[in-house]
Amino acid sequence: MLATFPSVAVLVRGSTQAATQSVRALRALTHYPTWSIYLVLDDTPAAEAYNRISSQCDEEYLLFWEAGLAPTSGSWLERMVSALNNPKIGAAVGMVFAEIGSPIAGLLTKRDLFDLLGHFDGDRFPDLGYLEDYLVRLLGLGSECVAVADAEFLAGAAQLTSHASGRV
Repeated sequence: MLATFPSVAVLVRGSTQAATQSVRALRALTHYPTWSIYLVLDDTPAAEAYNRISSQCDEEYLLFWEAGLAPTSGSWLERMVSALNNPKIGAAVGMVFAEIGSPIAGLLTKRDLFDLLGHFDGDRFPDLGYLEDYLVRLLGLGSECVAVADAEFLAGAAQLTSHASGRV
């Protein structure tokens, strides 16, 4: 599907227990060659925490991931990255199968666009609305966001960690 594989930073934010479950599921179910996991385990507001951790990464793409989510197939990340190959697309999201307050999750965006837009607006949207605000500003640049049908996630990563091996 992809000729080259851009590097992806997966920023997992949430409680230690939920993050551990997500990391196990991600490691077990992600078949993509160039990705790294960064954990955000403090009580800082979400936008501020993601901004801080993203500034420490040097990967080409950033994936903002809420702890407790787990992918349902191994090709999900490749499919999301493939969506960003279209120059009109600046962000991609997956679909969640459970009630977590939003049917979308796992915002993947290009680092250069994230930097250009000044990251998440933590002053106006510290914990809620920062993703939506980012997408509105992205649209203002003429970029689009797409939902990737084959990137599906389950809330409650513990359901999938029984298949995972290794530790965080």
